[in-house]
Amino acid sequence: MRVLLISQYYAPEAGATQNRMAAFVDRLIAGGHTVTVVCEQPNHPAGVFHEGFGRRPVMTERRGSLTVHRLWVAASPEKTTLRRLAFYASFGIGAGAAIATLPRHDVIFVTSPPLPGALAVGVAARLRRVPFVLDVRDLWPAAAEALGELSNARLIRAFEHAERWPYRSAERVTATTRPFCTHIDAVAGRATAMHLPNGALDSLVELPYRPPDGDGPLCIGYAGNFGIAQGLDIVTDAAERLRDRDIRFILLGDGPQRAEIERRCSEASLDKIELRPGVPVEEVGRFLQSCDALLVPLRAHALLGDFIPSKLYDAMAVGRAAVVAASGEAAALTLECKCGVVVGPQDGKGLATIARRFADDRELVARLGAAGKDASRDLARSRQAGRLSEMLVEVTAARR
Repeated sequence: MRVLLISQYYAPEAGATQNRMAAFVDRLIAGGHTVTVVCEQPNHPAGVFHEGFGRRPVMTERRGSLTVHRLWVAASPEKTTLRRLAFYASFGIGAGAAIATLPRHDVIFVTSPPLPGALAVGVAARLRRVPFVLDVRDLWPAAAEALGELSNARLIRAFEHAERWPYRSAERVTATTRPFCTHIDAVAGRATAMHLPNGALDSLVELPYRPPDGDGPLCIGYAGNFGIAQGLDIVTDAAERLRDRDIRFILLGDGPQRAEIERRCSEASLDKIELRPGVPVEEVGRFLQSCDALLVPLRAHALLGDFIPSKLYDAMAVGRAAVVAASGEAAALTLECKCGVVVGPQDGKGLATIARRFADDRELVARLGAAGKDASRDLARSRQAGRLSEMLVEVTAARR
C-alpha cells in the first residue's frame, strides 16, 4: 500500500502532533507499506526556520520506504490572525499542489488542525480520485477560537461551515477523543469517526518502572509547549502560595508564553520555579522520571474540556503521578485510571494544596504513579498506529 501522509507539523519539530505522526509512519513502514510525508520545513514553535531550512520551496529526504517532502511556508514569529492564516494557507496550497504533482497513491491520510490544509488536501484528493482519511486532533475552528488564534466572528462562522465538508467527504475520520467523534458524526450525518487516542510514546511505556526517590524536595515537572492552551500561569500562582514549603517546579520547553512566565518569576522572586529549554524526544523520558509528579494543565475554557493532552499519557507511561489541572475528558481519564489527582484549570490554589499533600504523602505519589504505569500498557501509541494501519488497508481495499 502506498500511503501519502500530510501533516503541517512533523519531526524534527517537537510536539504531540509530531510524535503521533512519527508513530503512524513507523508502524506503516514496519508493516511493509511505502510512505510519503508532506510537511512544512521545520519552524515550530518559534515561527523561525530551523538551521538549514527555509531556503528552497521544497526539500526532499529519502530513507528506504520513506520519502519526506518539506514545503516552504509563510512562517513568522508574530502570531497575529493574518499571519497565522497566511502560515496555514501557504501550507494548504503547497500540500494541494503536491497531491496534484506526486505519483498517485493508494490512500491519503491528512491530519488537522489546521483546517485549511485538510480542506486543500480533500479537494485535491477528490480531483485525483484518491480516497482520503482525515485525522482530527482538535476541533477547528473551535480550538483556534479557544486559543485566541481566531476572533473574527464572520471568519469563525465561515470555517465552521467549511468544517463540514471534509467530515462528509472523507472515507473515514479518526479523532483523539470520544466527544470529538460524537461531534464529527453529528456534523457528517453518519457514523464515520473512529476513536484513535494519542496514547503514550512506546519508548516511555517500555521504560522499566522506577518509583520516585521520595527524598529531598518534592519536584513537580512539566515538559511541553508554553502556549495559551496550557494555562501555565497556574504554576506561578501556586508558587506564590508555597513560599513556606520545599517544593520545586521544573518547566521544560518553549513557546509564546515563556517570556511572560519568566517575567512573573523575576518580578515575584519565584526562585522555586526553574525554566529549562526543550530537549530531544529521546531525552524526555529521563527528565520525566527525574520528577516526583508531572503537571498536565489546560487553560480554563469550555471548549478545552473535550481535550486530553498527550502529557497525561506520557506521565502514566513513566509511572509518575499526574496533577491534572483540567476538566472534562482529561479529568475523567485520570480518575478512571486512578493515575493522579484533578484540580480546576488555572486553579493555582488547588495546585498548591495538592503539592502540599504530595510532599506530605510520598506513598500516595508512588501509588498513583504505579497505577498509571499499569494502565499505560493498553494505551501505547503503537497499538493506536496498528489500528490505523488496519483501517487504511480496509479503505484502500474497498476502493479497488
